[in-house]
Amino acid sequence: MRRPNTVKCTCGLIAAVVGLDLYFYFVRELLVSLALFSVAFLILTLAALAAVFLWWASEQLASRSGPTSRWVIAASRRAIAAYARL
Repeated sequence: MRRPNTVKCTCGLIAAVVGLDLYFYFVRELLVSLALFSVAFLILTLAALAAVFLWWASEQLASRSGPTSRWVIAASRRAIAAYARL
């Protein structure tokens, strides 16, 4: 007598439960909400990472450019610090 494969049984059971639950409206609504919020948070995370990367790249570029750029960096840091105190 063969022993059933646990992974296949578990995956089949999960697929059956999800398949049967998709017939219920509230479960479909929850799954759609989960998908939409996941996509929204992914977009927000990517936007935040892009902003941080652009800030870092501008700092690197300005620090290698010369003394005038360093003055601009100092002024922008003062502006950001003043905005953060608000």
